[in-house]
Amino acid sequence: MAELAEGQHLQRALTALQAAYPELDTLAALVLLALDASPPSEKGVSSALLARHLDIEHALIRRACATLEEAGWVHTQPAGGASSALRVVLIKPLLAMG
Repeated sequence: MAELAEGQHLQRALTALQAAYPELDTLAALVLLALDASPPSEKGVSSALLARHLDIEHALIRRACATLEEAGWVHTQPAGGASSALRVVLIKPLLAMG
């Protein structure tokens, strides 16, 4: 039952975010919601972790992050090493969505 409530909350948040910012595609909006729900960190969140959490291909998450960075929503930087992951920091606050 908790999963159903969580899914309904996510759907409401996604709908509200896309209504407020119609230029956001669904994947970009999901990435923003996941970043907003993550604990604050100066280093940001790994794009690989976002991909696992959302169960979406990492390349698609990286593309969404690049789009969000161009639009001023996030800042990205390479995670380092041989990894293709990015560190993603939310820099534009989302609307308060109860």
